[in-house]
Amino acid sequence: MKKHYFLIAILFMVTALFSCSKEMSTEGEGNLPPTSHCDYAPYTNGSSFSYINVNRSKDTVAYTLTVSEDTTINGILYKKVGNDSVFTCSNCKDGIYTQVASILTFQGYSADDLKLTYLKDNVPVGTMWQDTITVSNGGASTSGILEFTVMEKDITKAVNGKDYASVIAIKMDAYAIVLGNPVSVGTISTSYYGKGVGLIEADQLQDTTRIVSYTLQP
Repeated sequence: MKKHYFLIAILFMVTALFSCSKEMSTEGEGNLPPTSHCDYAPYTNGSSFSYINVNRSKDTVAYTLTVSEDTTINGILYKKVGNDSVFTCSNCKDGIYTQVASILTFQGYSADDLKLTYLKDNVPVGTMWQDTITVSNGGASTSGILEFTVMEKDITKAVNGKDYASVIAIKMDAYAIVLGNPVSVGTISTSYYGKGVGLIEADQLQDTTRIVSYTLQP
C-alpha cells in the first residue's frame, strides 16, 4: 500500500511542478466540437502574467510567467511559458488546451511524460474528461486518474479588485488506482480562466493563486 500513498502525494504536486518533456499520450477522434479561437490561452511571445500565491499561513509568493518561445514536441507546436524556476509547454487546438509536463521525482517515485488536457472551452457545463498518470519506482508502478469537470461557464469573476468576463471554472479531482479500483483522493484544485487572459485564479486546499496583472504582446 505504500506506493499508493506516494501516488497521492504526487497527484497533489501535479499543478505545481511542470516542465517540458517528450509527449507520450495520443488522442482519439470523436465528434468535432464547435469552432474555438483558443481565447483562454493568449500566449504570444513576450506576453507576461504576474501572480501572487497565498497559503493557509498567509505566506505570499509573487512571480511572473513569460511566454518565451515556441517549441515542437512530436510534431506539435507548443508555447513555452514560465520563469527561471518552472515552465510548461502549452498548446491549444479546436478549443482543447493541453500541457506537456513531467513531475519531479518524489522519494524514489516518479511520473514522467505527462500530457494533461486542463481546459476545454467549447463544451457545456457538466462536461467531464480524464487523464491518467503512472507513478513508477524501479519495476513497481501504480496509476492515478485526474478528472476535470466544467463547473461554470460565461461567468464574471472578481480577482484582486478587477472583474473578468466570460470566465470558465474547471474542477480537478484525483483518484488513486488501488487493487484495480479508483479511490478518490479528493479535489486537487478549482481553476478559473478568463477570456483573453488565461488563468486568473487557482484554488487549492493549501493555497490560492490569483492574477495580479498581465501584458499581452501582438
